[in-house]
Amino acid sequence: MLEFINELLAQYEDILLTVGIVSSIIFVVSLLLTPWLVGKIPTDYFIKDRDKSKSNILIVTLKNIIGLVLLFAGIIMLVTPGQGIVTIVLGLFLMEFPGKRKLEVKLIHNDVTFKTLNWLRDKANKPPLKR
Repeated sequence: MLEFINELLAQYEDILLTVGIVSSIIFVVSLLLTPWLVGKIPTDYFIKDRDKSKSNILIVTLKNIIGLVLLFAGIIMLVTPGQGIVTIVLGLFLMEFPGKRKLEVKLIHNDVTFKTLNWLRDKANKPPLKR
């Protein structure tokens, strides 16, 4: 059995090395970008409703694409090194979809999520979020 595992590791050594390097890069980038992205959320974001009728279609599309990438990256980070849950929350905050506001309010009323987001905002030298 051990011989079989050694053969598999030797056979897929290049792929495993690539996955390890990519995982490490994603981990470092998430550590650097997450506080900055959380710092971009306005402090009153969860208090007042936003008027989305004036949004530019290009900006909304870009935000949805970035949000989707963050959502998938967060899901991957649940099993690899990184801040998976926070990245998923950030991706959801960026995307536009029906029921988004209700989901955001539900997430932000979770004390662990709220404290984590405010801790990250503190790391970015931003004032805490209000709810």
